[in-house]
Amino acid sequence: MTATRDATVTAVGADVSAYTLTREAFEAQLGRLFTMGKPPRIRKPTKEQMEQKWKSTNPRDLAYEIATFMGGEWPTRPVRKVQLSLEGAPMDCEDLMELTKLNPTLLSEMTVPTRELFLEVYFDDIQDVYSEVMETLNEQSKVTFDSLRKFKHLTISLGFNAVSEVCQQGFDHPETDFDEFPEVAPDQRPGCWCTLDVAKFTELTAASTALVKIFLDEKGELPPAAEARIIRVEKKFYYDDV
Repeated sequence: MTATRDATVTAVGADVSAYTLTREAFEAQLGRLFTMGKPPRIRKPTKEQMEQKWKSTNPRDLAYEIATFMGGEWPTRPVRKVQLSLEGAPMDCEDLMELTKLNPTLLSEMTVPTRELFLEVYFDDIQDVYSEVMETLNEQSKVTFDSLRKFKHLTISLGFNAVSEVCQQGFDHPETDFDEFPEVAPDQRPGCWCTLDVAKFTELTAASTALVKIFLDEKGELPPAAEARIIRVEKKFYYDDV
């Protein structure tokens, strides 16, 4: 009788122990479930952190310091599967300005050190995104809407109007049907293709890249040819005429 009672107690104890472990695991899982999707908690910086200043003074080193601050990583570039050749592009700055229809207003508003750093990054950006577009090229001279729109945003943001117009022609092509492929997220229309004038697109991209290289070779200084194309707006209050 005693042996039977001891065995029963042992069995019950084992069941309770098993239940306890299962419950703890369940609560841990439940806690993780409730925290999923929540933004990370933002901790207020300490007084010492608030008083901390950046060590770098020049734009290039400062950009790296900010990017790698508190464990951040400096971004790496993708491998370009399609290389852009600058052979055949005009060498004269004036000819390139005319061909690319560059509006240098934004560049003119930057300081020389900032402009040099910006163009250094842009020089690689335009080649990277060109490769992204060309990687999607099919036998019908069509490229994906997503890649072409990304490229247009990049080029029009700096004022390279000529190649941006070629991109727009791809969007406006009769065979490009936006209604059939609605936008599911900004800049994303999965399955949508645009007919592209690849030869003109490549020619103008090479010319735009060659012009950026000329600016870089001058350490960010804009050439005299850019002066006449800068749009200057007079700062004037509306009530001055009242």
